[in-house]
Amino acid sequence: MIKVITPETNHPKEGGILSALVSIYNCTIHIRKPRFTADQYKKYLHDHNQLLSHFVLHEHHSLAKEFPVMGVHLKELDRINPAQVHPDIKIISTSIHSIADAGNLSHPFEYIFYSPLFQSISKENYGTNNSLADLKKTVSELKEQTGIPIIGLGGIYEANIDLVKKSGFDGAALLGAVWVQSDPLAAFGRIASMI
Repeated sequence: MIKVITPETNHPKEGGILSALVSIYNCTIHIRKPRFTADQYKKYLHDHNQLLSHFVLHEHHSLAKEFPVMGVHLKELDRINPAQVHPDIKIISTSIHSIADAGNLSHPFEYIFYSPLFQSISKENYGTNNSLADLKKTVSELKEQTGIPIIGLGGIYEANIDLVKKSGFDGAALLGAVWVQSDPLAAFGRIASMI
């Protein structure tokens, strides 16, 4: 299970890459544009209307009532009372950054992003590189806390995707491994072939 997270600012070939990721790989796309206004987000969704059923929104969740997206992703603050914050919106996922967070989840998410696994490709000085033993221990402890599938995130690319797979994560989320490459689609294809 591989998820792709969009870059915070638009990539010059983003539309074509997203279309290919969906049509070739049937990929779930997490739309993460934290600096977009609601109007910018709405335009982005209009511009990619043929892909909406593959989109999970990280911001401006109320747009999920207007656009037929797959659902929304909750940040930590959004999780306080998801039913009140987002009534009638399908909640797909959330992010956690500690093992203790996994034990505190009360909503039945379809999957959880856990990060960072490695030093980030897209965020400078974020994360550290974990060994296979470290990752296996983390996965074991996470799975003691929750039965929800855990998707690894942070610094995952071709050279370490095998560690993610061997450690027991249920999948991987990619951001920098796709969007900072000269050929994002080819980079994704190489990683997908290793899963």
